[in-house]
Amino acid sequence: MKITSLRRTKEEQGHCGIIRKLEPEGPSEIIYLRVENAEKHYHKISTEYYYVLSGRGKIVLDEEIYPIQEGGLVKIDPGVRHQAVEEADMPLEILVIATPPAIGDSYMV
Repeated sequence: MKITSLRRTKEEQGHCGIIRKLEPEGPSEIIYLRVENAEKHYHKISTEYYYVLSGRGKIVLDEEIYPIQEGGLVKIDPGVRHQAVEEADMPLEILVIATPPAIGDSYMV
């Protein structure tokens, strides 16, 4: 069993913005993400779920662009090139769940 909070985690710069690793180990990886100049990438093995905690923006999935906002959920299958894009006037905060963990399975496009 494990209980944690954002306050107990360290901010780090990731390829999608500022991250805090809530659960970096185990069968799934759970990360808080504040999107800042995210790079387009894909995963060969991991499926990712992006749950929008706050803000609004866009998600690029392969060549399609979709609006996202607070309360929205996006499922990203392996092989899908993706990029979250924040709006200029509002931070975009996302809870990312990756199964299996995406550490070592990120490939920039």
